[in-house]
Amino acid sequence: MTDQFPTAEIVRYLLRFKWIVIGLCAVTTIGVYLYALTLPQYFKSTINCVPPASDEAGFGGALAGISSTLKDIGLSKIGGKSGENYEFVTLLFSRTIRDSMIKRFDLVQEYDMRNEIMDDVRSEFDDNLEVNFHAEGNYEISIWSQNPQKSVDMCNSFVAYANEISNRIQRMEAEKSVRYMERRLGMMDSILSSITDSLDYFSRTYRLFSPLDQAKASADALADVKSELLKQEMVLGLLKENYGPSDPQVRTAQGLVNELKNQYEKAQTQPGFAGNFALTDAAGVGATYMRLFTEYEAYSKLKAFLLPSLEQARIDMNKTSPALLVVDTPIAAEKRDRPKRMLLAAGSGFGVGVLSILVLLVLRGWNAMMGRTPNEQ
Repeated sequence: MTDQFPTAEIVRYLLRFKWIVIGLCAVTTIGVYLYALTLPQYFKSTINCVPPASDEAGFGGALAGISSTLKDIGLSKIGGKSGENYEFVTLLFSRTIRDSMIKRFDLVQEYDMRNEIMDDVRSEFDDNLEVNFHAEGNYEISIWSQNPQKSVDMCNSFVAYANEISNRIQRMEAEKSVRYMERRLGMMDSILSSITDSLDYFSRTYRLFSPLDQAKASADALADVKSELLKQEMVLGLLKENYGPSDPQVRTAQGLVNELKNQYEKAQTQPGFAGNFALTDAAGVGATYMRLFTEYEAYSKLKAFLLPSLEQARIDMNKTSPALLVVDTPIAAEKRDRPKRMLLAAGSGFGVGVLSILVLLVLRGWNAMMGRTPNEQ
């Protein structure tokens, strides 16, 4: 038969020491409460902020596609919002903001940490800072201070520092974009200048300025000459059949046919018919001209795209748009938020009570191991 756990015996054993446990709990609770009365009081203020909505009208709407294009090629952007290159909350926990707040509001003295290292002061400030990002897209920033009005000022300054750093990073990224695009525009201007000189040379040397139109006009004119030549050859054949080769009309028609053949041959082999080049060389000259013209059009379109992008980047360099807009301003707290004296005292008393019971159980087990019963104490 297995031994049952001696629950009743343990309860009777603990009841023998109930007053000791109760006394320890009471003394601890009162002591911790009295100690909590000596702790500095902290007051909480909260500021509610949202990121600004994107500009969909006016100049921002005209350049709406630029930011996404810059992002695709790696030139964009801060944004302060989720889904960009980083989360904006990263800025809110930056060392720069913490050090600025500690220095401006002399938190080393407030925390009574004059002889402590800076990392400990920053950790203490982090304990008195709370940042919540809600699913609705707003940020709630809470700061505790021993002075109610000071906590309000700290909330406002915290948001101001965050906006300042956001603008500084945005300007840095815009400066990189501007430098890159200015280099690209300089290269394109040089290339366009070279291509323009080549096109000008073709226009002056070959009198070629619109290959497609000139080719169409030349083809139409050459077709007219060829058609007239064929008609005159047909007339010449009829005259020969009817009047013989010695007839004056036949000789006149033969001369006209010879002249048309000469014109047709000169149009194909000598410059001047379509431009300052022979039609037999038109393919090479036209192809070279079209290649240069295609490059000119391509670089011109790329320049037309980069110019508004460059202007947008220059605007970003100089604008100071806030990354956080205040929805609810902080107000001075009417009562302290820390320390929670009753909670500290009750928790400490409860903890001492649990620890006392555990000690008694350990002592009872030890005595049982040593062969003594509880009544033998």
